[in-house]
Amino acid sequence: MTMLFEGIAKIEALGYQRMAEFGGPQPTCVTTVGGGATNEIWSCIRKTMLGVPVLTSESKEAAVGVARMALRALGTQSRP
Repeated sequence: MTMLFEGIAKIEALGYQRMAEFGGPQPTCVTTVGGGATNEIWSCIRKTMLGVPVLTSESKEAAVGVARMALRALGTQSRP
């Protein structure tokens, strides 16, 4: 199972790398949502592969994360 987690984390890291090649920002931390967010081994592997802290979201709803990103893009710091 660990090899599977490592493979997925490598793909995630490559995605962030590719995004940076197109001018996107490199993440300074990653907030995770869902069942995998509670898996300490998975979070540790992601932290190692990504080189940034991996945080667990306060909310389990992905829509909350999207709303926060929209607020941040608008320059609003309040949290939904």
